[in-house]
Amino acid sequence: MLNKMKSLFTDPMAEASAPQSDALHIAAAALLVRAAQIDGEIDTHESQLLSRLVGPHFGLDDEAADQLINEAKQAADAASDLFQFTHRINSHFGQAHKLMLIELLWQIVLADGVVDDYEANLMRRVAGLIHVTDQQAGLARKKAEQAAGAVHQ
Repeated sequence: MLNKMKSLFTDPMAEASAPQSDALHIAAAALLVRAAQIDGEIDTHESQLLSRLVGPHFGLDDEAADQLINEAKQAADAASDLFQFTHRINSHFGQAHKLMLIELLWQIVLADGVVDDYEANLMRRVAGLIHVTDQQAGLARKKAEQAAGAVHQ
């Protein structure tokens, strides 16, 4: 009976529009989206790469990965800074997961073959905010470059 009363006061539209993905996944994916869009727009190659990276690395099927990317785009567009995402990552990611995230970010940044100043600045800021050293970020970049080379071969 109590549940019936609660349902009278629950807005069904609020539940339908609520995020369906895990907040931690949204935070990580929002950083990936920000990396893809920091140079002005998300091109087709970056969009495809986002889909290829998010699904397997987050343990999601294609439909759930697409939903996460859409929610991450909304979160990235609504955010005024990176702190809300990096704070969540610092609270829940171990060092190995942080390094993997930096590598994924580098893969997105390197997707178009050019690292512009905005992208380089974003990478330095994110690495610093999630406590990844310059040396570790450099190694993650090399791994991302190798992964990109293997994909293009």
